[in-house]
Amino acid sequence: MVNRSAHRVALLAAVFIWLGGCINTPLPDYYVLTPEPGELSAAQFRDNTEVAELAIGVGPITIPETVNRANIVTPLDSNKLEVAEFHRWSEPLIENISRVLITNVADRLGVNKLYAYPWLRTEIDNIARIDILQMTGTLREEVYLQVRWQILTGDKPYQLLETRITEYRKIVRGVGYSALVAAYSEAYAALSDDIARAVVELNGVAGS
Repeated sequence: MVNRSAHRVALLAAVFIWLGGCINTPLPDYYVLTPEPGELSAAQFRDNTEVAELAIGVGPITIPETVNRANIVTPLDSNKLEVAEFHRWSEPLIENISRVLITNVADRLGVNKLYAYPWLRTEIDNIARIDILQMTGTLREEVYLQVRWQILTGDKPYQLLETRITEYRKIVRGVGYSALVAAYSEAYAALSDDIARAVVELNGVAGS
């Protein structure tokens, strides 16, 4: 009888210890890249039907496998990475990047016909293919993007119109992961400026 009571007491103690650990475990915070205004404005092309009628496909987009995960990754040094256990992306990172780029480019050009890869329609004027070569950011310092991107014709067989490798550095203005993600949003806004500008130039469109 004494042994059974002692067993019950030990079992209850273990349960309370486990519950205490669960209660004290912090919940993760979730972050999202957001669209940002840029150097180009739709007002420049408000009366330009050449721009208004463009259909643009964005993708495919690739990112390094080191950051292709739910947890936000930051470098500790040149050879070591830190995976933040309690700071995570709110959705798959490629989908977030795709949506932000589409929203940004649409805002800059004032067009509505932008499509994420893979698109079902075939009447595409230009395709923006994007490879994120490096995506690194350090808390309280800066974020860095190195991007290879191409503009192609929308009709098969695709013809390459433009290919570039561009780099973007943005200061992290603040403390914590929210400031880091905000700096990433600024970097993708700068990439969106370059893509929108290339589409305008390649289609021979002049802003007003």
